[in-house]
Amino acid sequence: MSLLDNYHADVAGFPTAKKKKKEKKKSKLSGQSFVSSGSSPPSFLFLQVQMKPSVCACLASMSSSTKHKHSPHRIYRHGAETGIFFTLLVLASSIVVISGQFGPFADIQGEFCRKRIGGCCPGRLDECSTPILGTLCYCDHFCNRTDNPDCCPDFWEFCLGISRPSPPPDDVILPRCFHNGQYFDYEATTKINCNQCKCDRSPSDPSEMEFLCERDPCMIDPGLIDTVNEGNYDWTSSNYSEFWGRKLSDGILYRLGTLEPERAVKNMEPIKYVYDESTLPREFDARDNWRGLIQPVKDQGWCGSDWAMTTTTITADRLAIQSKGSENVDLSTQHMITCNSRGQQGCTGGHLDRAWNFMRRFGVVDESCYPYESGVTGTTGNCLISRKIKSLRELNQCRVSNQLSGRSELYRSQPAYRISPKESDIKYEIMTFGPVQAVMNVPADFFMYRGGIYRKSGLRTGERVGYHSVRIVGWGEEFHEGRMAKYWLVANTWGTGWGEEGYFKIARGENEYFRTLPQVSAKGTLYQQ
Repeated sequence: MSLLDNYHADVAGFPTAKKKKKEKKKSKLSGQSFVSSGSSPPSFLFLQVQMKPSVCACLASMSSSTKHKHSPHRIYRHGAETGIFFTLLVLASSIVVISGQFGPFADIQGEFCRKRIGGCCPGRLDECSTPILGTLCYCDHFCNRTDNPDCCPDFWEFCLGISRPSPPPDDVILPRCFHNGQYFDYEATTKINCNQCKCDRSPSDPSEMEFLCERDPCMIDPGLIDTVNEGNYDWTSSNYSEFWGRKLSDGILYRLGTLEPERAVKNMEPIKYVYDESTLPREFDARDNWRGLIQPVKDQGWCGSDWAMTTTTITADRLAIQSKGSENVDLSTQHMITCNSRGQQGCTGGHLDRAWNFMRRFGVVDESCYPYESGVTGTTGNCLISRKIKSLRELNQCRVSNQLSGRSELYRSQPAYRISPKESDIKYEIMTFGPVQAVMNVPADFFMYRGGIYRKSGLRTGERVGYHSVRIVGWGEEFHEGRMAKYWLVANTWGTGWGEEGYFKIARGENEYFRTLPQVSAKGTLYQQ
């Protein structure tokens, strides 16, 4: 992620907050209040709005009580005697109205951040500085604050990639808003995270200006990221540039895709096993047990195709395991999306039972014959292979792969079956036959998972959730805060840049993520020449 991505990931709007008194201020995060002089609250990013230089309403957040050792322009972060300081993080639902100040170096020309070894820095890093006029200027994002800014003159152009802001004139004829280093005229619009905003008079005070924004939930919530990373959670969260600026509804529709299982599927009788539970290891990873035979993490892109991608990938995994590597092939997700159309919705969702029925009755070709494109186009596309096709020899686009594999039939699976939600049954199935497909409920905070053992944070309650198909490839245990935490090891379909190189760990034994929803698997059909 670029430095500019990090900067944009910290920008969001807040409802107007006015500085009435220099007394204790309250703010809210997920319905809980804190007093700024008390225990460390989450940080907020500020949004500047300009009408006159004298108009200033500021929302401050506190952090650690360390003073900058060099610059006379930096102030204390924390403590009653130290004043107020503004950080670079906000929650996506509010706007703070403040006046713009640009520090003592705004009129100086020259290359400072550009020539500094290490360039620009995210957040606050007091060593991210360079000499200027007998003192220091800074190239970290903390320098770009309202109270006592101390950025180097070329910070905005070099670090943020935007034009250098200029101080507002003493007399502003037309009211303007200021945001992200730019001024916006009355009724001008801009996008803050996933919401459109308009520069307008404040409903609570017509003498002031502020951005009035839509209030749709976004996929990325900077305030939640800050709270999770600073709190006592077993997992960490992060901004993802591909999710920034997207509404939560987009994520549910296009980054998930599994439709709620029908009652008949939920009521399927699970398969029964006979085994000795004591033989199950404490840790297992299918990638290590069958090296080179487990499909890598895929990326569904902006198409709700998880239902198709996990079905074809599970089939490929098990086919490779059954054949001991002789049929190790990447199966076509695109074939499944475009041609499995009866009762399915392509890029806007599909049912797993119908996907498995298609795989059993008709089968799919390999990825080289029918490459995946819907993740880029965002559309389902038209089916290019008739259901009447039974042999790869009938398809011109599959001649090369047919010659390489020596296979003439399409790739099919045997009938799918349900696995009980009992932990030991899931473990036995994975260890014996390979990864299994599972449907999970996805809370809004899951999109921001970076690493660790995921548990729902509960910080975004009342928001929509969706169903998501994933591959469970193993399980394990690890210590956290002096206690043993158990987890499932799961492959997602959002590419290797998400989570732990595309995988995530999710708590097992104490959650409901997979409890009432099916875990499904099927064996591949080996080709008999």
